Amino acid sequence: MDIDRRTVLRAAVAVTLAASAGGLFAAAPAVAAPVTAEDAFFGVWDTSAAAWTKAPVLDYAGFAGLAKVEQAAKSGDYQAASASLLAYFRTREGRTPPPWVQNNVYTAGQEDLFLDHIWTLGTGEIYHSVLTVPAVEAQITADVSVNAASAYRAGWIGFMLMARHKEASTATFRSRQAASGGPVLAVTLADGTTSDLAPVQDTYIACSTPSTVHGKDSTLLVRDEGAGAYGPETRKAYLTFDLSSLAAPPKAAVLKLTGVSSSGEKDVILFQEKETFDETTRTWNTTVQNTFSWQGDPGGFDWKGPKGSDPEYGYQLPRFYFAGPTADAYKAGKDERIAAGLLALMTDFVQDAEGGYTDGAAGFPRNLDASWRFLNWTYAYDVLRTSSSLTSEINSTLLRAFAAGGVFLSSTTNSNPNWMISIRSAALYLALYFPEFAGSETRVTEAQSYLGERLASSLNSDGGYMEASSGYAMGVATTFSTVASVLKANGRTFTASDGLSTLSWFLADQAYPTVYDPSYGDGGTANWAPRFLELSGLLSDEKLRYVATQGSAGTRPGHTSAVYPVTRTAVQRTGWAADDLYLRFSADKGPHSVRDDLDVTVAGYGRPLLPAMGAFSYSDDAKSNWLRTTSQSRNTVTVDGKAQVLDAAGALDQSSTAWFDLAEGWTDASAAARHHRSVLFVRGRFWLVSDVLTPSDTTEHSYEQTWHFLPDAELSLSADTLRASTAFPNGGNIQVVPVDPAPLTGTLADGYYSSAFYTISDAKYLSYTLQATGAARLDTLLMPLPEGSREGARIQKLATATGASALRVDTGRESGWYLHADASGTERAFGDYVSDARVAYAQESGARQRLLIAGGTTLRYGGELLLGASAELGLVAVELDRPQSTVAVSGLAAGTALEIAAPWARSVTTDGKKARFERGRGVIVVGG
Repeated sequence: MDIDRRTVLRAAVAVTLAASAGGLFAAAPAVAAPVTAEDAFFGVWDTSAAAWTKAPVLDYAGFAGLAKVEQAAKSGDYQAASASLLAYFRTREGRTPPPWVQNNVYTAGQEDLFLDHIWTLGTGEIYHSVLTVPAVEAQITADVSVNAASAYRAGWIGFMLMARHKEASTATFRSRQAASGGPVLAVTLADGTTSDLAPVQDTYIACSTPSTVHGKDSTLLVRDEGAGAYGPETRKAYLTFDLSSLAAPPKAAVLKLTGVSSSGEKDVILFQEKETFDETTRTWNTTVQNTFSWQGDPGGFDWKGPKGSDPEYGYQLPRFYFAGPTADAYKAGKDERIAAGLLALMTDFVQDAEGGYTDGAAGFPRNLDASWRFLNWTYAYDVLRTSSSLTSEINSTLLRAFAAGGVFLSSTTNSNPNWMISIRSAALYLALYFPEFAGSETRVTEAQSYLGERLASSLNSDGGYMEASSGYAMGVATTFSTVASVLKANGRTFTASDGLSTLSWFLADQAYPTVYDPSYGDGGTANWAPRFLELSGLLSDEKLRYVATQGSAGTRPGHTSAVYPVTRTAVQRTGWAADDLYLRFSADKGPHSVRDDLDVTVAGYGRPLLPAMGAFSYSDDAKSNWLRTTSQSRNTVTVDGKAQVLDAAGALDQSSTAWFDLAEGWTDASAAARHHRSVLFVRGRFWLVSDVLTPSDTTEHSYEQTWHFLPDAELSLSADTLRASTAFPNGGNIQVVPVDPAPLTGTLADGYYSSAFYTISDAKYLSYTLQATGAARLDTLLMPLPEGSREGARIQKLATATGASALRVDTGRESGWYLHADASGTERAFGDYVSDARVAYAQESGARQRLLIAGGTTLRYGGELLLGASAELGLVAVELDRPQSTVAVSGLAAGTALEIAAPWARSVTTDGKKARFERGRGVIVVGG
């Protein structure tokens, strides 16, 4: 929409933007004159009464630099007031705006697309360049070396082609189905080896034939014309190349296309595409499109998501994620074309939203989206305020919008905690950057207080974040870190450091050993190390710095494993370095949770080994729905093929000792059966996972235990033992071994992996299915292996009493005997061992033994007592080292006496501290 000077009439209400107790709108008199935008902003002065009859938004009294503005406003010369206000802001110094934010990958030159109303949602399509297609068929090339190198680990790279301009011409490219001249990715490795790769998939989609598959066509068509985001003639092309045959990441890669334009030269935009597809099924209707163009449309953006787009498009487009990089492009080159274009987009939004200084427009389309818009606008305004393209009229229009935004964001509410943190932080930024607006100082104080209270209320009593999404939890921590930095830059003190420290440590505990996002809920896989480093400095926390740097700086934390029982999540880890082992076990609930109760994720030796699979998008498509709405897409158990319900009753807790962690949980998320899962970590070696499904009736049920892997895991499944193994050529691997494969059906199935929103790859997953009546048990070994290891574990199921399972594990380095029972109090055999514990484990490695009991009082071997307690134990572990004559005890509660069959002991420690002990007949007694 063209920029004009709109006067918005409000006959029924008098608009005031002074921050009054009554809110944005003041009560109208019985008979009211029309109220103009200038009246509401600059104020109306009654000369005879020497008073403002309409209070100004600007705090004239508090800022001497506004004297000329005030003088003009009092005389009613709003044009002169606007000119003086622009002069004031051009030279004003000493205010620091918040940094801009975005949700996509910015590429140099992309601002030209932004200014031409071509906008991409998320990171699923990454702008590369504009290709020129000639009127005579020829080869068109693009250097995609950087893209191919970064895509190598995923094993594939994709591209999307769309028209740069809306015009009545078509670019036609030869497809892989053509007799010759099909697409080629010419790859060169570091050793000079070259390969010409043909696409494994290519097709185009057409709006006019939305259900038609074009994967077998010999051509790829690209075209766009008409008004709106797309029209009947819109065509987009897609290509995928398989990189898995390459021995190393490409040093160079060139995309070669053979194409021709139907009318003169035609520009085509090349994007890297991050979604895998099947050319035999892809159509317009089945494609989640992320990039749309309003180029040449005289109406410009309508600031709403086009029909068929992901729901987030209509929410995120008005956030102006492109404002920051576009402003930076102007700052770098002082190209007034860029400044004028960005200002036009901002004022177009103000006008399309029916006057950006009114309550409804200030919050369009939702208050969360408004918060990000005003943050990005504030940054952009700070850059553009010196531009010659910023006229006094545009400046006043934007300042009215900023003033309305400050009032709106200070008063609007939402039940979602992270929304409110974003909203009030944006209100704080506006008040800090525009102290000239009346009420700004009050809003700074109120926002600070509110944010501190909201952060505290967003944390459970155990310190865990209430929303079940790693990305959102880190987003809140990042928001507070930014708040603190902006406050400091503007001479203020941050007052919510205690809550931020608690949240930071919750996130540190959840983070992979590589300090990456563990991607639970609908999170992604971002690198958290820079965030933690920033937070460690802000909080003066050297232990957090240690986490951020993986031990290269700072102070080692005093813990490794952690549990948040109220949040219902536990983490087991060996340390804070990239090669350490890690398992996250959860039944978390709340906003953004997925159907994953009692899910586990595993990482180790530098990579995710059993990862969370992500979310892809909020669209109603098959891939997104599988990831977000099924339990089959998580590392848990699905009952009767039905997804778990959200926010079901359940519990989760964990106890830790020096050599073992034991986490146990249950959930009623499946109506047909209660699911209990325990996870025993034999530290540094492997995990034993025990699932017990207790149905609510006596009919047969189907239980599917699923395990998920990265797309390039090279997963294999043994036909007899049903042992699944990954085969990454570098770094760690993992084996998944069922203890009792006989009743199971084991398969490798086709699923998806989404490392970030709008990015998705095909991925194999492992499925073990059991048909059973009555209580069902599945015991599984998860064994991570370092690079080059050929170690394996032999599993033997052992006989034991009803209501329990028992097994023996042999790795070559140690042997272990494991008991898992429904309840404690009844002695059960597991091999030559007997215990009344709920969980017991005995490990032998040479002359050293490690023993564990949880929930019982005794552990015997061959009829002889090994451990005996005066009261039921929580989780206690003992290490017996006969050659060294030492006994170490971990986890023994105060007041509990423990008999240990170690009459030879000379030294005893409890949790690392030297302990007194007494000798008895064939035993020593510790504690009591």
